[in-house]
Amino acid sequence: MTAVPCSRSLADIRAVQADNLDRLRDSLQQVNIKDLVPLLVARNVLKSYEMGAVYAKGNSEAQLDALIELLKTKNHWVGPMTDALIRNGQAPIAKLLLQMQQAKA
Repeated sequence: MTAVPCSRSLADIRAVQADNLDRLRDSLQQVNIKDLVPLLVARNVLKSYEMGAVYAKGNSEAQLDALIELLKTKNHWVGPMTDALIRNGQAPIAKLLLQMQQAKA
């Protein structure tokens, strides 16, 4: 009998994605969070009240921290975030995110 490979658990996938977000933090500091969040709301990654919570933070670093913490609780944010980055002229960061995802696959 041959062993059937198991896919990673949702918890494992979330852990990898959370690690990738933390590794991207420095790169994301150069991005205006207010350019990304509406696209993430439009793609149903974030709720409008979550957008308000991010915007309510006092400075861009606090907004980035709030966004990262929210994304860590979501399942399907990588594609929409990649799209939002590309749409806002941040293709190098989007490419880095995709490379991180593929490296952990």
